[in-house]
Amino acid sequence: MDRRKRMSDIIETVGHALVRAKVAKLDRLGMPEINLTQFQHISVIQHHQDLTFGDLARILELSKPAVTAIVQKLSEQGFVTKQQSDRDRRVYHLRLTETGRQVAASYEESRLEYVDGIRQALSDDEFSQLLALMEKALHRPLGQGHGKFADRGSTA
Repeated sequence: MDRRKRMSDIIETVGHALVRAKVAKLDRLGMPEINLTQFQHISVIQHHQDLTFGDLARILELSKPAVTAIVQKLSEQGFVTKQQSDRDRRVYHLRLTETGRQVAASYEESRLEYVDGIRQALSDDEFSQLLALMEKALHRPLGQGHGKFADRGSTA
């Protein structure tokens, strides 16, 4: 197998493992299962004060109708509330409910637990080297195929 294909397989495996870790964390907390797209929306809302539908669509690089549908589902599940703006009645600000904040916290905890597992498998030097190489790969100049979530820090 060539190195390009092997790297692709590893990235895919890590992505699936992270999703499984997040779902398992929610199960342990007795929360309903949500998908990765919903996790991403909750995470972005958590990290931005007074976020609007338009802001969320811009950050996630999605259409407003797509964001509206997902936020509606999150609202029905009790994770997000919409508060009408005092200044512009057409604008709604998105906020996490207490349950939504718990999901956001479990999202972050599951990511850190996964990293802890990787860290245990490596020496300190190997872990530092892996971190440096991943940062280098993710922070290439725009337009070099890094993916839409590479520059968003903890939102993916």
